[in-house]
Amino acid sequence: MLVMDMQAIINQMVVLFLLLALGFTAGKIRLLTEEGTKALSRIILHITTPCTVLNSVMSGGLEITGGEAALFALMSLLAIVLHLIISVPAVRALGGDRKKHGLYRYMSVFGNVANMGFPITMAILGAASAFYVAIYNIPYLLLCYSVGVIMVSGRNGKVDLKLLLNPSLVAGIVVVLIVTTGFKTPAIIADAVRLIGGITTPGSMLVIGATMSGMALKDTFAEWRLYPVVVLKLLVMPVATWFALRPIVANDMALAVIVILSGMASGVMSTIFAIEYGGDERVASSGVFLTTLLSVVTIPLVVFMLLV
Repeated sequence: MLVMDMQAIINQMVVLFLLLALGFTAGKIRLLTEEGTKALSRIILHITTPCTVLNSVMSGGLEITGGEAALFALMSLLAIVLHLIISVPAVRALGGDRKKHGLYRYMSVFGNVANMGFPITMAILGAASAFYVAIYNIPYLLLCYSVGVIMVSGRNGKVDLKLLLNPSLVAGIVVVLIVTTGFKTPAIIADAVRLIGGITTPGSMLVIGATMSGMALKDTFAEWRLYPVVVLKLLVMPVATWFALRPIVANDMALAVIVILSGMASGVMSTIFAIEYGGDERVASSGVFLTTLLSVVTIPLVVFMLLV
């Protein structure tokens, strides 16, 4: 039986929206210009996000065996692949500008599993869930920074090795090595990585807020195709994950973590990727805003329906 700390979940959402509002204000008063926003997004993409990835395992030893970690990573990979498969026909059915389809698929598959995943799963499942979230991030990052980048950049499935050779993907590979070898990171390096990685969440929300400051409020809600994407991301993906994995995952904690992470709001990196690789950053920012707003309702709903 899971006990949800609703106040902790709501508090986390409010913090994210306060950061977004600060970025919105900075954009409106031109403290964050378009050039400054793009520069900040590159810093987040190439410096702070890799440190966030590394910090997930450098901050402490994993409290599960290597075999359990490998099995959970495999189950996480299966869940993400399931999301990718579901997203293809679902987004294709939306029609419209096919150039945006990759971005829609990205937003429906890749959620905010690091910045929101850690605090929310810990609020619902307790501190022990943090180790599972860290492991989930390994296959997530490998796919996010390869398949995900290709989606947003609109390469139509053509693999560009330059897109794959990015710092966050390299950090993901390093995380795999740390987990499999049990390497203990020197404390001074781990502390530096933690401090730099701590910039990712506030920096990302500042970028999203600044991007939205150039949009009319009605434009945030005007893209009707975002609403099916919101339903797909917040409800369809976690429900499908639960049905697919429940017969084969015996560990209740492991199943709960994967289901909850499947229903996280669209990842803030959708806006960062859109800016960096020529996607529609306004649509991406609107999608992040809407899914983050509505996840306050859908995450407790999913937990109550499937896991309690």
